[in-house]
This record gives sequence, C-alpha cells and structure tokens, in this order.
Amino acid sequence: MNTTTKQLLKATIIACIAVVTITLLVCNPKQSNNDMAQNGNMRWLDDSIAALAPSALQAIERGMNEADDSTTYYEYMLRKALFYSLTEHPERADTLIDSVKTFVTQQDDGYYATNGTYLSPRLNSLMAGAKACQAARYMSNHRDPRRIVALNKETYNLLLNSNSKHNLPKTCANMADAYLLCNDLPNAAKWYRRALFLVDSLNLPQKENITLYMGLAQIYVMLRNYDKAKLYYDQTEPHVKEMSPSMQAYYINNLGNYYYYQDDYKNALQSFLRMKKLLEQHGMMRTFDMYLCKINLADVYLNLGKLNDATAMLDDVEPYFRAQGDNTSIYYCNTIRFGIAVRAGRMQEAGRIMADKTDDSLIPYTLVNIRNKYKRRYYELTGDYDKAYALLNKSIAYNDSIEHNLSNMRTAEIMSRFTTDTLQLHHDLAIEHKNAEIQSIKFTSTLAISIAVTSILLLILWVLYLRKRRFKVQLNMMNLKLDNVRNRISPHFMFNVLNNRIIKSDAKETNELTELAQLIRANLDMSSTLGVELQKELEFVQQYVRVESYLMGDDFNFSIDIAPDVDASSVRIPSMFIQIMTENSIKHALRNKEGIKLLSITVRHEHNNTVIRVTDNGPGFNPVTLRRKTGMNIISQTIAVINLHNKDKIRFDIHNIYSSDGKQIKGCEAMLKVPDGVKIE
Repeated sequence: MNTTTKQLLKATIIACIAVVTITLLVCNPKQSNNDMAQNGNMRWLDDSIAALAPSALQAIERGMNEADDSTTYYEYMLRKALFYSLTEHPERADTLIDSVKTFVTQQDDGYYATNGTYLSPRLNSLMAGAKACQAARYMSNHRDPRRIVALNKETYNLLLNSNSKHNLPKTCANMADAYLLCNDLPNAAKWYRRALFLVDSLNLPQKENITLYMGLAQIYVMLRNYDKAKLYYDQTEPHVKEMSPSMQAYYINNLGNYYYYQDDYKNALQSFLRMKKLLEQHGMMRTFDMYLCKINLADVYLNLGKLNDATAMLDDVEPYFRAQGDNTSIYYCNTIRFGIAVRAGRMQEAGRIMADKTDDSLIPYTLVNIRNKYKRRYYELTGDYDKAYALLNKSIAYNDSIEHNLSNMRTAEIMSRFTTDTLQLHHDLAIEHKNAEIQSIKFTSTLAISIAVTSILLLILWVLYLRKRRFKVQLNMMNLKLDNVRNRISPHFMFNVLNNRIIKSDAKETNELTELAQLIRANLDMSSTLGVELQKELEFVQQYVRVESYLMGDDFNFSIDIAPDVDASSVRIPSMFIQIMTENSIKHALRNKEGIKLLSITVRHEHNNTVIRVTDNGPGFNPVTLRRKTGMNIISQTIAVINLHNKDKIRFDIHNIYSSDGKQIKGCEAMLKVPDGVKIE
C-alpha cells in the first residue's frame, strides 16, 4: 500500500514522543512538591502535543520562559521539536534538536568520550530524546537507513545508563522500525520480540505491548502471512480507544494495508475512510497522518475504478510531498498517476509519466512492486508482452525472497521463544535468591525457602525441557517438510528452464508448461504454512492432478465429491496432506497400471469430524515399504505435533480394499479425520 517508510516514520515519531515524555518525567528521582506539580503539567503538555492542540505550543513557550534551570529549559525545547515533527512543517524541528544536542555536549568534560554515556542520568535521558527525534526526522527525509539504525542504537545505550530504563521497549520498537526500513525483516522481528520481553522483565503494564503487536503484525503482512498478522491485529482492536489519536490512526492505516495487500479493496477503503474521519474529529487536517491517509485513498480508489476520486486525492497530497522534497512519496504519486492514465486508456499520458527515469534503487520494493503491477498492465494493453513478461519474472524473484525470509523467521521464532524463556528463568531465579537472603534470619525460614526455590527450579527446568523437546520436534518436522518440497530441485532453476521452454513451444505445450509453472508456484506457497483451508488444498490438488493427467493417459479418471453439509472454505487441515495422499496413489498405484485408472476424493462430515478419503483401484500397498516414504513421515510427524495441542486428535489411516470374498485386493484407501475446531498452529 503506501510506503513502508511512511508508516515507520509515523510509528517512530509517536514512540519518540512517548520515550521523551517519560524520560523527562523521571530524570530526577528526588522530587519536591513543586516538581510533582511540574510533572503533572508536563503530562498534560505531552497529551496536548500528541493531539496537536493549539494551546500546546503556547504552554511550551511559557515553560521555556519560566524554567528554573538550563536543563529544564532544554527539556521544553525538545518538546517543541516534537510538536513541530507532527505538523506540516517538520523541518522546524531540526534546529531545535541541534540546540538540545549542543547543550548536552557542553555539559560533558570528557566522560562521554571514555564511557559512551554522560555522567548525569538526566543528561543521558535528554540526549536519548534528541537522538530519537533526530532518527524520526531522518526517516521523514528518507536518509541513510543504516544511520537511522545507528541513532537508535545510541538512544538504546544512553537509556541503559539513565533513570528511564522503562523506555527501552519503545526504543527497541524504533530499532525494529529502522530495520524494516532496511528490508531486514529477521532483525526487525528480533527487536520487536526483545521489546515484548523487556515489557515483561521490567514489570511494565501489559498495555505497553499493544503497539508492539501492531509492529509484528506489519512484519507478517510484509511476509504475506496474513493469518498471523490478523492474530496480532485482533489482539490490538479491543484497546484502540485507549490509544492517542495518532496511534489510533497508525493502527487503522496498517489495518487498511492488511486488506490492500490481499486485494480486498472494499475493506481497505472502509479502513482509510475510518482513519480520515478520526483525524477530522481531532482537528488533524493538515498533518502527516492526513496526507498519508489521502495518498492511501488515492491508490484504493484507483483499484476500485473511481478515477475521479483518486485524482482528487492525489491533487491534494502531491504539493505537500513536493514541498517536503520527499522523493519516495513523489515516486508513489507518479505511480498512482501512471495507474490512473492506464486505467483510463490514456496511453500517451501514461508513456510520458513512465519516461521519467527515477532511480528506484533507494525506493522501498513494496512501492516498486506496485508500479510494476501497473506497468505490466500498460505493456499488455500496448502489446509489448516481452516487457510484461520480464516484469512478471521480477515479481516472482521478489516473492522468492519473501519465502526465504519467511522460512528463516519461522525457525528463528521457535528458537527465540526458548531463549526468551531461559532469560526469564534467570530473572526469576535472581528474584528468588534475593528473597531467600532477606528471609535467612531464621534457619527454618531459610530451609523452607530453599526447598521452595529448589522445587520451583526443578519444575521450571522440567517444563523447559518438555518445551524444548516439543520445539525440536516441530523444527525437525518443519525442516523435513521444507526439504521435501523445496530441495528436490532449485525453484529458480526450474522456473528459468520452464520460462525458456514456454517461449519456444507451441500453444498446446505452452498451456501444459504454464500449468506446471503455476503448480510449482502454488506448491511453494502451500508448503510455507502448517495449516490451510480445505478448499484451497483441494484446488491445489486439482491443479496437481491436471498436470499429472498429461502423463496418465485417457483411461485415467479423477473425481472430487464434497458433501453438501461441508463448508470447505471454513475447515482447516494440515497443508499438503491431501496432495501427499493423492501423489502416493498416482505414483505407487496407478502410474504403471493397465486398463482403467480410478482416483477419487470424497469429503464427508461424520460425528463432528471432517473425513477425507482418497481412494484408488490400484494393486494396494506394502506396509513395510510405506513406512520408509518421506510423505508418510511428514504426515505422521505433523499429526504428532498438532495433537500435542488438541484434546480431540487428528486421525490418519491407510488400508487396502478387498473383494467381497476377502481374497483379492481391489485398491487402496487413505483416510484423514479432522475434528471440528481443531487448532493447527
């Protein structure tokens, strides 16, 4: 949808406000009654800044004029920089940020050069806020992403030596956003998970997790893991009204992107209209949030065919981005104008827009991919199929890279959970040890606590051992599945060979090869998730059988029979199971059979179970050789992992079909029984 960069900028600015707010409130632990009253005023001021209230700027100026000391003066100045960062003139914040950094540096007499922090925790807090705000400004101007990472790391190190360690989770979230800007999804996920862990370790309120869930959801949207993203959005939705208006807008914007990337433009439109209404209610008409909302609406209107509405939105936002010198947003505006011209059939105008050779090496690939989608349509309509085909290959390569990131993140996620549990165990043991020292005045109390701690330790270690063993089983199952479906041959090699062959083939062979390429692509998509809707699985099996039928001959008959009381779109089953059962029937029973070859799939609902049967009329199977087959290993290991988490168990059975006298094998039947409501994770 709109640039990932813009979303990250907005999230970083909001998090920056929170970091600076709490940091400045707690920088001096010994407070007088006047200090307490001052902090009450500061909390009101920070709420006003988040809402861009007109009175906020006046209150900041008054605070600067009445400040009792220089540090307080520059704390107000930093708030002034934050206020301007949220307005239509964010460049006004730059001079203020530099002044704050200069002040802190002048208070140092060599301590920072030696230790990497300042001697005063209050100065560390003030410099941390300035660097966080500077990182947000760098993101708004699309400067060097690695510099943004470095600024956030400096902020993190300064907070470690301040009285504001409870702001570390927000800084970790900013670090994750910076890595997203670098397209480094594994590191982004790592820093979001560190933020979640710090919230628990520092005993912070669980509401601190809300924005972190939104960040993780955004990562899973980028990875096209929409089920996982929806899980985190559902956890966030009940708490939306507790957020500030800016954070509510951030959540709704990400939710709109969630629908956009699934081509659900109607729900995307509703989300962005909801965002627009929210901003209007809070008087945030000429803010970055509103321009972000309108450029999103322009693209959605384009995809819904409402070209006049799309043009109106674009005319409203483009002058703002040009005034800011934001090349990434200007690139996106040109992309939408190009798409409008193509959709309206104005090919000459589209050609002029496309003639602008903007360097897209610094543009996020999500935007490049959107432009390529419109360019493919342009080339198709103008008859330049070679260029359309080249762009399609680029999209395939990008999707392959997403699959690679997804595979890495799934494995890293399993190990990250175990590591986090281990760190939490160390934290708990340290607390228990201190409690034991406090209670050691009496021997009996010490003995009782020692026994309690030992028992808890053994219990935790046992739980961790069971969890580690379960994770190892899951990891082995995942790797076995991925090895089976991906490592048979390089997908890149296969696509290159097929693409070259398609170009040189006649119409009939081209259709066959195209179906094969689509099957391979669908196979990669299906194998990347543990669970899938029954309808999608059956559609994939139909596609697979169509390809196999070219080799099976005219005497091969295939059918699927779904009972009327089965809703295949709402039933979830382990992915690739029906395909493995079908492939076994074709490969081991029907391929070399003489005469009529029959293969059928039936789906029934029996006693609160969805029962799927794959039946063939082959020569049957040998139980000894069947146990050694990779497909059967995948099915058995996957069922074992899923059944660990469910009261009602998935059942799988395979048996030969005999004649009425029980002497002759008439075929083979594989049966999968999936209970209603089973959880497949």
